[in-house]
Amino acid sequence: MKFGSQPLDLVIIGRSILSSVDNPSAGLYRGLINELAQHGHRTIFLEYAEPNIVQFRDMLRSPYCEVWTYASLSHLKDQYTLLIRSADIVMMGSGVQDAEDIAVWISEESRGKSIYYDTDLSRTVASLSAAQKMGDCLSCRTIVNFNLYLSTTGGPALDKLARENGLKCARPLYESIDPFDFYRTDATKTYELGFIGNYKEDRKETLGALLFEPAEYTPARNFALAGSGYPERSHWPSNLTYLEHLPASNLVDFYNRQLCTLVISRADRQEMGYTPTRRLLAAAACGVPVLTRHWEGLSSFLEPDREIYTVEDRQSVLDVLYGTDEGRRRKMGTKARERILGEHTIAHRAQELLAYLAEITD
Repeated sequence: MKFGSQPLDLVIIGRSILSSVDNPSAGLYRGLINELAQHGHRTIFLEYAEPNIVQFRDMLRSPYCEVWTYASLSHLKDQYTLLIRSADIVMMGSGVQDAEDIAVWISEESRGKSIYYDTDLSRTVASLSAAQKMGDCLSCRTIVNFNLYLSTTGGPALDKLARENGLKCARPLYESIDPFDFYRTDATKTYELGFIGNYKEDRKETLGALLFEPAEYTPARNFALAGSGYPERSHWPSNLTYLEHLPASNLVDFYNRQLCTLVISRADRQEMGYTPTRRLLAAAACGVPVLTRHWEGLSSFLEPDREIYTVEDRQSVLDVLYGTDEGRRRKMGTKARERILGEHTIAHRAQELLAYLAEITD
C-alpha cells in the first residue's frame, strides 16, 4: 500500500467526535479528519453511546466523516468486525472505555495498519505504574500491539515510554489549530491580562500568583478569567471579570480583547514537557502576546523572549505588562502567530501523520 498515492479508508475508535463536553480530543479529531478528507481519505468514526442516556452534543452530524455508535463492547464487535478487517488504517484513541479488550480485538481482526493515539500520556504512564490498570488505558501487554504509537506529548517522556515498553514506532503528533478558527482582529483591548481554563486544584497556586496577584496590585486595570468550577469567588479582586461560560464561538473575540493572555498547562503536562496545548497554540494564532510558565521543550514550539514570555511570579507578570514597550509586545505576538501558522496547523499534522504511515510501511 502506497500512502499518499491513493485514498485510504480509516476507522477511528475514540471517545467522541460529536461532543466536546469534557472531551478536548473532539476538536483534535475534527480538525485532523477534516484535513485528511481534503486529501481524499475516507474516515468512519466509532464512538460509544450509552443506551437510554441523552448526551449533549455540540455537533449533530459530522461534515468530515461518517459517525457510527455502539452501545457495548459486544455490540462493537458484533457490528463492526468486518469494518475493522476492511480498513486500511484502524486508529484507537486514548480515553476509550474497555480499552484493553478493544486493543486485543483490533490486533486480532485488523488487516491493515493499526495506530494508538494517546492524548493524555501522563495518565497512560500513571496507569502502567499503578497496581491496577485504569479502564480507559492500555496495559503493558497491549500497548505493543500497535504498528504506530502517536502522542500529543513528545520528547524524553515519549522516548522513555517507547524504550521501557518496546513500542515498535512511537512518534509525536502534537495538538494543532485551524487557522480559519483562530486569527487576529482589531477588537478594542478591554483587559490587561486574561486566562481561559476550568478550575484545577493543581494550578490554583500558579493562577493566584500570575493572575490574581497582578490584578490586586493594579486595581485600576482590568483582568479577566473564563472557566467553570471555581469556588470561593467572594474574595476575588473587584477588577477581575469572571466569565463562567464562554462559548467556543467567542474565543477569538476574548483573546483579541486582551493586551496579553496567560496560558497555564496542567501540572502533569508541565512535568512531562514537550506538550503544547491547544490553548497555547490558539492564543498565539490570534497574535496575542502569550505569558506562560517555562516547561521543558517550550522552545521547540515558541522561543522564549522572542515569541513568548515566560513568567514565574507576580513581579515578572507586572514587568511584562508595564515594563515592556507595547510595540515590542505586539511584534512578539506577530512572531508567535507566524510560527504557529508555519508549523502547527491541522494541515501540518495531517502531513505528519501520512509521513509516519509511509514510514511504517517501507
